[in-house]
Amino acid sequence: MLPLSLLAGCGGSTGAAPAESPAPSAAPAAQAPFDLDKALAREVDELPAHEVRAADWSARAFGAGEPQIEQKEKLVAITIPLGTGSPVECFVYSAMLDSGEVIRNFVELLDPAKVEVSRVVPWEVSVHRESPAVFVQALYVAPTAAGKAAGLLKIALHADRAHPIACLHDEVGYVRTFERLAKGIFDSFDSKSAAPRSEYTDTVILRIGKVPVGFETSDLFKDEGGQRRWLSRAATLLPRDPTSLHIEDDASNVLIDAQGRLKGGVWIESEGGKTNHRIELSQKTNYQYEYSGEVEGKKVQGTFTPSAKAWLASPVATASELARRLKKGPFDLKQQEYMPSIDPTKPVDVQYARDASGSVTVSLGTMRLVGKVAPDGRPEAFELSPGPPGFTLQRAYARGKL
Repeated sequence: MLPLSLLAGCGGSTGAAPAESPAPSAAPAAQAPFDLDKALAREVDELPAHEVRAADWSARAFGAGEPQIEQKEKLVAITIPLGTGSPVECFVYSAMLDSGEVIRNFVELLDPAKVEVSRVVPWEVSVHRESPAVFVQALYVAPTAAGKAAGLLKIALHADRAHPIACLHDEVGYVRTFERLAKGIFDSFDSKSAAPRSEYTDTVILRIGKVPVGFETSDLFKDEGGQRRWLSRAATLLPRDPTSLHIEDDASNVLIDAQGRLKGGVWIESEGGKTNHRIELSQKTNYQYEYSGEVEGKKVQGTFTPSAKAWLASPVATASELARRLKKGPFDLKQQEYMPSIDPTKPVDVQYARDASGSVTVSLGTMRLVGKVAPDGRPEAFELSPGPPGFTLQRAYARGKL
């Protein structure tokens, strides 16, 4: 047995909520004969569905018995028996969370002073009810009175804007069983306080080879008065080595004027529970923009004017222009865009070039993205160079019109 400590919080710049983690069961690796590969392959046959209701929402959970529900201050905890050594624990939150930070907090429950982590890897990123879900597993070994014991912590996080859901299961094996159960909850979740529906949404999945390592999801909203807002959220979980992940969260909230131009916005990047940068931008006069915020703990503030003496194009305007040019064959579009993760003090030169074969190359600095643009002008499939071998992004879901 390996008791996990109290989870104090999981969330970064967008908020956090506490939850108690379950006390997991570890499979005794010292018992003879113990076949780890066989234990890892264990699954449960089809389980009956049970309705779960709490607050103003409901969901369907597959389990060996009735789920137990506990209302906490900022979340609802659900315990779902599988008929195995450990139940699945799920937590339904009531505020948006930083997906990567949630995953990092759960992985770090495996205290290096108490256990030896053998492998940490994301195994699935998929889209459910228009929001991405990330699945990660951590294989570890822990000392016990009877010898060493193996454990497999499985984590799933559904990045819904209004009600994020995290699920955990700590027991060797049952990977696909856990995946089916978590996806069943994510797909069936129905809330009266769901987030407002966007006019447009799309999600791309990041991969290195066949391994999913993150996502970016974007939504276009029309606020009261006709102002439009482009909300993007991203999480990356890049393997540093077999036992650790480099986890980063990015979020931006961009205001767009009636002509599709960048009016202002906020950009936030966080890593390891700390904010790398938080930048605010606003239009001034004479095509001038003002920026302010913090980068690596240092305050930055100033103004810049794009070289073309024009307002910067928003992501929506850029997509619309690319969609228009796609209909005419090869093109070469050069413009300046604001990317504070590269340089918060000035816009970045970006080139979009389509050749006769239909392949599109996006160039900014030394970085190249080569691939395909969707008919709506948004990314369809691209490969990054230079970068990790086989680093790609692929559209997984899109709905609406820009």
